[in-house]
Amino acid sequence: MRILVVIGLALLAQFFWWFADSDHMGYAPLYWLLTFSLCYKMLRMLHEWYHYVHVKEPIAPAVPENAPLRTVDMLTTACPGEPHDMIIRTLESLVAVRYPHTTYLCDEGDDPELRAVCERLGVVHVTRIEKKHAKAGNINNALRQATGEFCVVLDPDHEVTPDFLDQVMAYFEDETVGYVQVVQAYGNQKDSLVALGAAEQTYHFYGPLMMGMNSYNTVQAIGANCTFRRVALDGIGGHAAGLTEDMHTAMRLHAAGWKSIYAPVVVSRGLVPSSLGAFYMQQLKWARGTFDLLAHVYPKLFKNFSWRQRLHYLTLPLYFLSGIVALIDITVPIASLLLLEFPWHLSLPEFAVHMLPVTMVGLLIRYNAQQWLRERHEPGLHLAGGFLRIATWWVYSLGLVYTFLNVKVPYLPTPKEGKVKNEWLLCVPNLLLAIISIGAAAYSMQVQGIRGPYTKLMATLALINAAILLISVVMAQHALLNRLRSFLWSTRPLHAAKQWVENILASGSGVITRRLRTGSVAFAAGLAILHTLATAGFILVQWREQVGISEDYIWAHTGFGPLRIGQPNTGSATPLAMRPVAEASTQPAVTWGPAAKATTQIVSLELPAGTPPQVPVAAIEEINQRGDIPVLTWDMDETAATNNQLFQQQVLQLIARENQVLLRPMFKKTGPTAHRQAWQRMVKSYRASGDTTVVWVWTPPRPDSVGTYFPGAANVTWIASDCRTTAATPEMATNCYAPFREQIAAQIEMQSKPIILFVPQTYASDSYVWASKLETRYPEVKAVVFTPATPRAKPTKTLAQQRPKPVN
Repeated sequence: MRILVVIGLALLAQFFWWFADSDHMGYAPLYWLLTFSLCYKMLRMLHEWYHYVHVKEPIAPAVPENAPLRTVDMLTTACPGEPHDMIIRTLESLVAVRYPHTTYLCDEGDDPELRAVCERLGVVHVTRIEKKHAKAGNINNALRQATGEFCVVLDPDHEVTPDFLDQVMAYFEDETVGYVQVVQAYGNQKDSLVALGAAEQTYHFYGPLMMGMNSYNTVQAIGANCTFRRVALDGIGGHAAGLTEDMHTAMRLHAAGWKSIYAPVVVSRGLVPSSLGAFYMQQLKWARGTFDLLAHVYPKLFKNFSWRQRLHYLTLPLYFLSGIVALIDITVPIASLLLLEFPWHLSLPEFAVHMLPVTMVGLLIRYNAQQWLRERHEPGLHLAGGFLRIATWWVYSLGLVYTFLNVKVPYLPTPKEGKVKNEWLLCVPNLLLAIISIGAAAYSMQVQGIRGPYTKLMATLALINAAILLISVVMAQHALLNRLRSFLWSTRPLHAAKQWVENILASGSGVITRRLRTGSVAFAAGLAILHTLATAGFILVQWREQVGISEDYIWAHTGFGPLRIGQPNTGSATPLAMRPVAEASTQPAVTWGPAAKATTQIVSLELPAGTPPQVPVAAIEEINQRGDIPVLTWDMDETAATNNQLFQQQVLQLIARENQVLLRPMFKKTGPTAHRQAWQRMVKSYRASGDTTVVWVWTPPRPDSVGTYFPGAANVTWIASDCRTTAATPEMATNCYAPFREQIAAQIEMQSKPIILFVPQTYASDSYVWASKLETRYPEVKAVVFTPATPRAKPTKTLAQQRPKPVN
C-alpha cells in the first residue's frame, strides 16, 4: 500500500505542476470554481491515503486470570413514535449479553408498554421530566443513576451479539483508554436502493479509515456501539450536547488526553435509513452539527489537541462540503454551455494523459484498501452510495448555509423504518437540475450550433450529471421499483439470466481480486512509467513546435519583428514592388527591403457583402504561397457574431493547413456594451471549436472612444488605426494616429498590442522614407497598409467575382 501511495503522490504532484500553468486558464470564474472542486477531491484523496498507510488492528492487552470483572451499564434510548418491536428486540439482545452488566432504557416518552417490557426483562426503566439536550441529555440523566465503571451507549435499532462486552472490555486494561468503538454494521441494506446507498457510504469509513485512526489516536466515537470509561466521561461533564453529540464527546475526551481504540469487530447490527426522507433528515443533522463543531468548538479545544488531532478535526467536517462541490460540478457545465465560456483552454489529449494516471492509481489504491472492509458483501464499486451522495448536494449545502445563518435544526431521531412509497417531492431539486443540464446541452448543440471539442466536452459532462441525478430520483421511488422488480424477476428468462450473472461474479471475483491486488504495484509502476514517457513526448513535441515556428507566425501573433507594409489586393495577387537593393543600402533604417531579407509583406482583402461572407480560399492560399500574409476585412452584424458556421469552418481549416491570416471583422456601430459582448461571443465561438490560434485585428468603432469599446486583451491580437477617413496624406495620418495612441497608452492591457495602421495613399517608390520615420517615432506600429483615400475601398471585380473554393 505504501508503494502505491508513493506512486500516487508523485503522479499527483506532477499533475498539479502541469495544471498550475496560467496558459490553461479560461474564463476566470468558471476556472476557479472547477479548480476549487478539483482541489477538494484531491484533498479528500490525500485524506484517505493518509489513513491507509497506517492501518492498524489493535491487540487487546492480556487480562489476568484472577482479575475481577468490571461493572458495566448498557444503555439504549426510546423516543415517542419509534417502533416498539424494534426497541424490544434491542432490549432482548442487551439482556442476552454474557458479560455481567445492567441494562437501562432511557425512555423519553415514559411509555407504559415499554415500562412493562422492562419490568419483564429486568431492565432499568428511566425517564425524565425536564427534556434538555436531546439524546445527550437523555443519556446523562440515566448516568446519574448508573454506578458502573463503564457504560455502553447503543441506538434502539442496534441488536448486539452475546459476546459484545467480551470483545471490548480487555482494551480497558490500559488505564489511558477512554473509550472503545466497534463496527457499526447494518442488516437492512436490501430494503431499498436508498438503504443500499446509505450503507455503502459507511463501509469505507468503518473499514480502513477508522482502522487508520488507531495510529493517530483520532478514533471517532459513534452514537452507537461505543463503550466509555465512566471516569473519562464524567471528567468532561458527561455526553456533550449537540446535533452530533458523539463527535462532540470524542473531541472533548481527546482534548482531555484520553486514548481511543477502534476494534474492527461486528458485534451488533442496526438499521440504516431506508427512505430518502429519513436519509436526508440524518444527513442534514450531521452536516449542521459538524459545521457547528468546526466553527465553535474546534477553536476552543485546538490548543489541547495533538497536531494529528488538529488535522483530523479540521478535515473530518469538510466531508459535508461535498454538497457545494457537487453543485459546482453540476452548474459549471451548464453555465459554460449557456455563456459559451470555457474554464480551461488546453489540449484534451494532454489533459487525459495527466489526469487519467492519477485517477487510475487513486482507484487502484482505494480498491486495495477494500481488503480491510469488515464483511464479505461490502467490497464493490459502491455506485448506489456515490449516486446518493451526489443527490444529497442540496441537503449538505443547506447545512452549511444554516451554520452561517445560525439556523437551529431540531434534534429528531432518524426514522428507523421506511414506508414503501414514492418520494417525488424530495427529488424536485435533482429533477430540476437534470432538466436544466439536458436543456443546456441541447441549447448549445442545436440552437447555437456550436459543436467544437470544448462544447462537446461540456455537453457530455452536463448529460452525465443529468443521468446521475435522474438515477438518484429513480432510487427514491420505492413503490415503482418494487413493481418493476416484481415484473422483471417474474419473467423466467430474466430471472435465469440474473442467477447466471450472479454465479459468474461469485465464482470469478476471488480470482480477479487476488490478481488485481498482487499485481497492483506492478500495474501502478508501469502506468507511472508510461505517463512519464507520454509527458516527455508532449514536451518534445512542444519544443519542436517552438523551435520550428516560423517568423511569419511569430509576427502574426505578437508583432515581433520588422515593420511590414502592404496594399489592397489587386485581384491578380501581384506581389508588392520592392525597392532596389542599392536604395536599401542607402536607407539602413528601412527593414523590408531585400537586403534585410524581410520580403514577406501583407495584403489587405475586403470581402464582398454576403450572409455569411464567403472566404476567398484560392486567393488566400496564393498570397500565402508567395510569402505574404493577408488581412481579411468584412462587415458583420452583432447579432451574427456566432451565426457564421460555414465562414468559421473555412477559416479554421485554412489555419489548420498552416496558412497565416489576420481576421478584421467590422461590426456595425452600436453601443459600447453591445459591441464588446458581440466581439467576445465571436472570439469564444472560435475557441469553442478547439482552435486558439486565430489572429484578431480589432478596429474601434469610434476612434475617440477606444477604451470604452475595447473587448479585452484576451480577445484581441492587433489593434487597427484607420486614418483613411480623416487624412489625405501620410503626414496627416501621422497626426491622426497621435491622439489614438494617447488613448491606447491610457490602458495598460492595450499597451502590449501591436498596431496596424491604414494610411490614405497608394504605395509609391518613396513611401519607405515616410515609413522609416514612422517606425522610429512609433515602434509599436508593426504594419502599415497603403490604400487609396477612399474609405473602406470595395474589392475589385476580379476578386468579387472569384468563386470561393470550398475547403475539404
